[in-house]
Amino acid sequence: MSAILAGEAALEADNTPFSDYESDAKSELSTQSLTSSIRDHVYENGRRYHRKSSDQYIMPSDETEQDRLDLTHHLFTSLHGGELYKAPISHDPPNVLDAGTGTGIWALDFGDLHPGSQVIGLDLAPIQPEWTFPNVKFECDDLEKEWTYKPGFFHYIHSRALSTSIKDWPGYLAQCFKHTAPGGYIEIVEYTLGRLSSDDDTYEGSSLDKYITTFGRCISKMGIDVEFNGETIKCRLEEAGYINVHVYTSKMPWGTWPKDRAAKRIGAINELQLTTGLEGHALMVFTQHGGMTSEEAKKLCADAVKDIEARKVHAYSLLWNVVGQKPE
Repeated sequence: MSAILAGEAALEADNTPFSDYESDAKSELSTQSLTSSIRDHVYENGRRYHRKSSDQYIMPSDETEQDRLDLTHHLFTSLHGGELYKAPISHDPPNVLDAGTGTGIWALDFGDLHPGSQVIGLDLAPIQPEWTFPNVKFECDDLEKEWTYKPGFFHYIHSRALSTSIKDWPGYLAQCFKHTAPGGYIEIVEYTLGRLSSDDDTYEGSSLDKYITTFGRCISKMGIDVEFNGETIKCRLEEAGYINVHVYTSKMPWGTWPKDRAAKRIGAINELQLTTGLEGHALMVFTQHGGMTSEEAKKLCADAVKDIEARKVHAYSLLWNVVGQKPE
C-alpha cells in the first residue's frame, strides 16, 4: 500500500483530468429455511429496506445497495493492496465468522483463499447468494442477541462496517471474546463517521461538510457514537480481554483529487460507491431524525456528490483495521 494512503504523509491535490486510472492495469439457522417474515421489506423514499432490521440498520437492502456493498469490498481490499485482512493468519483457521456479512462477498473470498476453513457469514438481512463454496455458509441472526455457537468456537472473527448498527459495543465484543478460540484473532474494520479530514481549507463550509455534519447529528440521536475511531476500538478490544491489539490506519480520498496515482485510483473507486452510498446512508436518518423532507434530503446528498465529482473539496476519511488476539 502507498505510504500516502497508510497515513504517513499529507495528500497533495491534483487539478489535472482523471479518466484512465484502470489503464495500468455451528448454529442450525440457514437461509434455506427462512420464513417469509424474514424476507419481508418496506419501502421508503424510493428505497427498499429489510423490515426486521430497519430499526437497527439504517441502510437499504435493495439491489442498488448490494452493488454498492460489493464495490465497497473492492475499495477496502484495493486500499490494502488486495489483502482481505490484517490479522497474522498463516494457515487455514478451522472456524471463521464474518459478522455482519452483507452480501457475503468477504466470506466467499476468504473461503476461496482458505479452502481448509469453515466460514460462516452472519447477517440480519438474507441478501447473500444461495450458491456458495462448500466451506462457506450463510445464517440469519442478530449479532446483539445471545449467540448460539459454542464458546471458543471461532479461530478468527471478522467484523466490518458495523459502527452504525451495533449499539452495545462492550456487549458485542464480550460475545466475540467468549466465542473466540484461545490464541484466535478478531479484526474490527471501521471508518470515519462524524467528520472528514482535509489537509487544506477546501472542506469547511462545503456541501459535503454540511452533509457529514448533518449525518453525524442525526445518528447521534440514534445512540450511535460519531467519535468512533481506531483508538476507541483498540481500548474496547483490550477491555473485552484481547491482547496484542494493533491499529492499522489508512486514508480513503473522497474523489479523484489526489496527485498520488495510488490515492487517485482509490479515490475513483470511493467516488463511484459514494454516488449511491451518500443517499443510502442518509435518507432514512435525514427524514426520520433530521426533520427533512425526502426532497430536501435527496438534494443535500446530490449537492455533496457534486462536491466530490468537481474535485474542489479535498477530503478523505480514515479506515481502521484493528486486530486483537485472545490469550492462549
